[in-house]
Amino acid sequence: MSHPVDKLIEEWLAEREGEELPGKGKPLNLDEYFSWPEDQRIALSLLKNSGCVPFEVEHMREINRLTEEIEKCSDEQARAELKRRLQEESVQLNLKIEQSRRRRKR
Repeated sequence: MSHPVDKLIEEWLAEREGEELPGKGKPLNLDEYFSWPEDQRIALSLLKNSGCVPFEVEHMREINRLTEEIEKCSDEQARAELKRRLQEESVQLNLKIEQSRRRRKR
């Protein structure tokens, strides 16, 4: 007897027959998967495969974007606003990282 999940996977693959899926024909690299905490593996894997990134990455991307914008900006008032936003992003990132560390220690 087939499991309902197997049936869903077969239907999904049938709809995408001939479509080149990422990593097709390559061995799976599970090193990263097993480096994650066991209780978080499935959730993190699903998020990663759906294109979601950790909050740290989002904040770092925004910090990089703001830094580049500041370098290009010639208007002092706009530059000051960008620097304020950069500072806010940095503080937010540091707070979230510290919260994550504290949760892991419990």
